[in-house]
Amino acid sequence: MVGGGASTAERNIITVLAVDMVGSTRHIAACDPDDAQAFLDQWLDHIRGAVERAGGQIVHYAGDGGIAIFGWPSAYEDHADRACIAAWDIQQGHSESTGPGGNPVTFRVGVHSGLVGVRKGGRNAISRFDVAGATVHVAAKLQQEASPGEVLVSAETAKLCRSPLDLTPDKASPVIADRAIEVYRLTARPNDIDHNDVARRYQNPIVNRFDELAALRERLPRWGGKSGSVAVIGEAGIGKSRLAAAAMTDALTSDVRCCVFYGAAQTRITAFAAARTLVGDMLGTRSMESDDHVRAALAGLGVEASDRKVLETLFIAGKSRSRERFSDSTQTQFARALINAFLALALSRPTLLLIEDLHLIDPASRQFLKLLAHANTPQPLYLLLTGRPESSSQAAEIAQSIIHLQPLSRREMEALGRQLWSRDRSPTVLARAIERADGIPFILEELLRSADATNAPGDQLLPQSVESVIHARLQRLSPKVKIFAQALSLLGEEVEIHLATAVLGVDVGELLNALFELERFAFVHPLASNSTRFRHQIIAEACANTIPRDQRRKIHRAAIRAITLRYASLSGRYEQLAFHAEEAGETEVALGYLWEAALEARRNSAASSLNLIFDRALKLIERLGEVAQERYVDFVLMSFASMLQLGEFKKMNTHLARTMELARRQGRVAQVCNAQSQLGMICWFEGRYEEGLQVTSEGLRTARALNSPALIFSNQLMMANVLHGMGHVNRAISELEELAEMLTGKLETARLGAPAIPKSTVLAFMSWFMNATGQYEEGLKLANCALEIAVGGQDLYSEVLARSSMGRNLLMLHRNDEAVECLSVARELTERNGYDAIKANLTGAIATAMARTGEARQAIGLIEACLENGMHLRTGQTEVCYLYAGYAEALVRCGETERGLFALEHALSIARSIKNPWLIVECLGLRARVLTETTPDDPRIDQDRTEQRAICAQSGIVAWAMSRVAA
Repeated sequence: MVGGGASTAERNIITVLAVDMVGSTRHIAACDPDDAQAFLDQWLDHIRGAVERAGGQIVHYAGDGGIAIFGWPSAYEDHADRACIAAWDIQQGHSESTGPGGNPVTFRVGVHSGLVGVRKGGRNAISRFDVAGATVHVAAKLQQEASPGEVLVSAETAKLCRSPLDLTPDKASPVIADRAIEVYRLTARPNDIDHNDVARRYQNPIVNRFDELAALRERLPRWGGKSGSVAVIGEAGIGKSRLAAAAMTDALTSDVRCCVFYGAAQTRITAFAAARTLVGDMLGTRSMESDDHVRAALAGLGVEASDRKVLETLFIAGKSRSRERFSDSTQTQFARALINAFLALALSRPTLLLIEDLHLIDPASRQFLKLLAHANTPQPLYLLLTGRPESSSQAAEIAQSIIHLQPLSRREMEALGRQLWSRDRSPTVLARAIERADGIPFILEELLRSADATNAPGDQLLPQSVESVIHARLQRLSPKVKIFAQALSLLGEEVEIHLATAVLGVDVGELLNALFELERFAFVHPLASNSTRFRHQIIAEACANTIPRDQRRKIHRAAIRAITLRYASLSGRYEQLAFHAEEAGETEVALGYLWEAALEARRNSAASSLNLIFDRALKLIERLGEVAQERYVDFVLMSFASMLQLGEFKKMNTHLARTMELARRQGRVAQVCNAQSQLGMICWFEGRYEEGLQVTSEGLRTARALNSPALIFSNQLMMANVLHGMGHVNRAISELEELAEMLTGKLETARLGAPAIPKSTVLAFMSWFMNATGQYEEGLKLANCALEIAVGGQDLYSEVLARSSMGRNLLMLHRNDEAVECLSVARELTERNGYDAIKANLTGAIATAMARTGEARQAIGLIEACLENGMHLRTGQTEVCYLYAGYAEALVRCGETERGLFALEHALSIARSIKNPWLIVECLGLRARVLTETTPDDPRIDQDRTEQRAICAQSGIVAWAMSRVAA
C-alpha cells in the first residue's frame, strides 16, 4: 500500500514555542553540580508543566530551555491559543522566583505558527518527536530577539488565535529567512472567550439561512412554552455557530437564561468532562478555595442527598477514595445528579442551553444531554446543539429534530463577499475567492482576509487558518484512513474507485470502508457511481500539503503505473498523466504527456483547453531549459492558430519571433514554413499587408517544395487574405479556388492541423471575398457548401466562419431577417466556446442586420457590451472596422445621427490606416448615404462618392447599393 508507518514524516500546520532561561549560567555559577542540576530540573519541570497543561509537547531540551509544539500529534484546532497560554504561564506563572544567588528567574519566549515537517520515531522503546522547517527557526529567532521576561508572538500565530490577545507591536521586525516577520509582545494572559457574549463572536452578519433561523426562533424557550431540542449539523466553516449565535442573540432579548459549553479535543474521552464543566462553572467551583466551600455550595442546591454525594465525587478533589466511590455509582446516576444540579442552578426561568461541537463531547456527557433533553423541567428548556457530520447519529439520539446546513449558493456567497470586500477592491480576487470557497462562508472570509493582508490573488492562497483546521480534522482519523485521505488528495478532484485501489494496493472493500469514514467526517461526498470526490478542492489541497515530498512522488508514480496499465487507450488521460509526472519530479515525461494532450485538444477543436495546456507546457519548458527548445517551437506552432481564434494576439506575438529564430537555428525547414504562415496571419490581422504577402509567398514556395498539403493550405490561405486586404480581390479568389481544387478526395475533410476544417474555411472566405465583387448569390451558395461541410464534420468554429460569410451575403441581398437568424446562431456558438477573435466582426454584422429589421436599439446594446468587454482589443483591425460600421448604422437608424457619424468616422479611420480598399469603399458608401438623407448639402457626399468610384475602378471592387439608412 502507498503510505507510511508510524515513523513516516508528515507536514502539518502547528504552533512552535521556543523558550530559554535568561542568564542560567549566572544562576548556577557558584553552585555544587548536584544543586545546579536540581535548579535546572525544577525549571524544566515548570516549563514542561505549562506546556503539557495547555496540550503541548516538549520535543527538544537545550540545557536551560527547549522547543515545544502544539497541534501535533494531538489534533487541536486552537493550537495557537494553547501555545500563547503556555508561553504566558512559563513567563509569569512563577511569581517572583529567584535563583540560588538571589537573582530573579526570567525567560525569553518566542511563538510562531506555520507548516513544519513532523515525525514520530524512537529507539530502544523510547519515543521521540522530530520537527523541522522554517517555522521552528522563526520561533527560535523570536525567542532570541525577546527581552528578559518577554513573550514575542508572530503575526501568523496571532491570526490563528481564536481568543482575543492583548498584544503590543514590537520594535523593528526581525528579518528571518530573507523576509520580515511582523512581531507582537504578549502583554497579558489570553482570556477564555465569554461564551455567552454571542454578540461579539461574529463581526459579519449571517447571510441567508432565513428558513433555518426561523426554525430555531420558533423553538426558542418562552414563559409557558414547551421544552425542545434541535441539532444543527454541517461541515467546518459552513455557519453552524453563526446560526446558533443569531438564535441566541434573539433569546437574550427575551428574558431567557443562556448557557453555553463547548466540546474540547483534549477531553473528549474524559467521562463527564463537558457536563462537569457546565455545572461547575455555574456553581463557581473554580474560584472556591476549599472543599468545604464546594460542599456548602452543593448543599445549597437543594438536591437530594444521594445526588449531592455523587456530585461531591465529581467536584471535590483530593479524596482518598474518590476513584473507588466513582465506580460505586453508575453512569446514569452521575448523569441524573448533574441534571438535577443544572436544573436547580438554571431553570428558574426559560433557558437556552447551547452545546457547541457535539463531535468533541465525551460519551458520558452525551448521555447527560440525552437524559436532559427528556427531563421534566420547571421551566421550558431548549437544547441547541451544533456538530459536524460525523456526529449526526449522536445528534439523532439527543435532539428532536436536525437541521443539516448545506453550502451557500453562488448568489449568497456573492452577497457575503460584498460585505467583506469593498467595491474599490479587485473584483477578480473576490470572484476567485468565491469560486474556491465553494459555498463555505468561513473559507471565503479567510481567503479574503489573506488576500487583503498579502495583496495576492485569491486563487493562490490557502490561508493557514483554513489549512490548520483541516489538518486537525485529518489527525482525528484512524491512521489507515488518514493515509487513504492523503493519497486520494493527490489523485485528482474525482477519483475512480478501481484506480484508487490500484494506487493504494488495497481491495475494494477496504477502500469503501475507509470512504465511509471519510464521508462521515465530511472529507468526501457520498459515493457516486464508481468514483469518489472530495467535498471541496481546498480540503484535498490541505490534505496533500501534509505529505512529505518523497512520499508524494511515490504516490504520483504509482498513479502513472496504475493509469497506463489499466487503460488500453490513454485518450482523455494525458493531462492527468502530465500532472502526476510533474508532481513526481519527471518534468520531461510530463511535457511529453502535455504534448499528447495538446494534440488531442486541437483535434477536438478545444481551443480553450489548448490555451491552458500551452501555459502549463511553457512553465515546464522554462524549467527544462535548452533541452526543451525544440518542443517549445512545436508547442508554439501547433497552438498558434487556435490561440488567435481565442483572441490571444499579444500572448502569441511574444513567442513568434523567438520561435522563428529557433526553428531556423535548428535547421527545421517545415517549422520555419509553419511560422511564416502564422506571421502572415498576424500581418493580416494587424493590416501589415505588404509584409504579410512577402512572408506567405516565401512560405508557400517552401511548402510546395516540401509537398506538404498542411503547409500549402496555411500559407496560401493567409496569402489570399492579405491580397483581399490589399484590394487584389480577384487574385485572392483565384488563390482560394486553387486551394479548393487541392482539397478534394481525402483532403476534403482532412484537418491538416488547422483550427477549422480547411475545405469549409476556404469556401467560407471565398464567399466573403465575393461581397467585394458583387457576386452575392454565388457567395451565398459557397457559404452553404461551407456550412454543410462544417455541420457534417461537427466542427463548431468552421460553422461560425460559414455562418459569418453567409450572413454578410444575406445582408447584401437585402434578406435581413434571414441574416439576423443566421448570425444569431453564429454569435451563440461564439459566446459558448470563447471564440473572442471573431466576436467583434460578428457583433458588427448582427447589429447591422438587427438595425435593418427594426431592432436598432437592441443592436446598440450588443455593440456597447462588446466594447465594454474589450472584445475590440482581442481581434484584428478589419473586425474592429466592421464593429464600428455596424454601430454607426444602428445609431443612425435610432435617430442618433451625430453619434452614428462619429462611429462611422472611427471605422473609416481604421480602414484608411490599414489601407484596405474594400473597407474604405464600404465606409464611404455608408457615410454618403447617411449624409444624403440628413444633410443633402454636405460637400462630403460628392467627395465620398468620387473617392468610392475611383477605388472601385482601380481594384475591381463593386460597391453595394444601400437602402435608406436614416430613421
